[in-house]
Amino acid sequence: MVGGRREVAKHREDAGRIAGSTPSDKDIDTRLSPQYFLNLITEVGALLAKLYDRRSGLSRNQTQIITALLQHDGQTQTDLAQELHIHKVSIGIYVNELEALGLVERRAHPTDRRAKCIYLTPLLHAHKDQGMAHYADIHNAAIDGIGLDEYLTMLDCIALMRGNLVRTDGMDQAGA
Repeated sequence: MVGGRREVAKHREDAGRIAGSTPSDKDIDTRLSPQYFLNLITEVGALLAKLYDRRSGLSRNQTQIITALLQHDGQTQTDLAQELHIHKVSIGIYVNELEALGLVERRAHPTDRRAKCIYLTPLLHAHKDQGMAHYADIHNAAIDGIGLDEYLTMLDCIALMRGNLVRTDGMDQAGA
């Protein structure tokens, strides 16, 4: 159990003082369940993606491609497919759509005549500040009512979880 029984009892006591009553064991057990955590974190991620996609007018996969290119412009379709864990053929479809919108362009690879590199266009660069403003607005809405210390603690906890999961993934792969 997270933090041990003594820590859970302290959290219950603290929550009772704040709310004026003590949460039931069932409420605490539900919130500490792996399923509750997975559902909550998945739903938050899905809501963030839905809000951003709606405001950007792009699909989730199109946004992922643009984000990857903003970090490293000029990747090949194969590089993008590997980085985003999306099938290479699907990447091609999304790149075609982005190309039709004038947001990306294909250019010859500098050393491989068979490959094309995908680059962001001046049109996208001219509008990326608008996309970043959407991110900032959604981020501000998401963290409304959370204090700075709470927010930084949450980020530290999520970073720790990511590290734990990366380590677990490495052990799983080594054992497979």
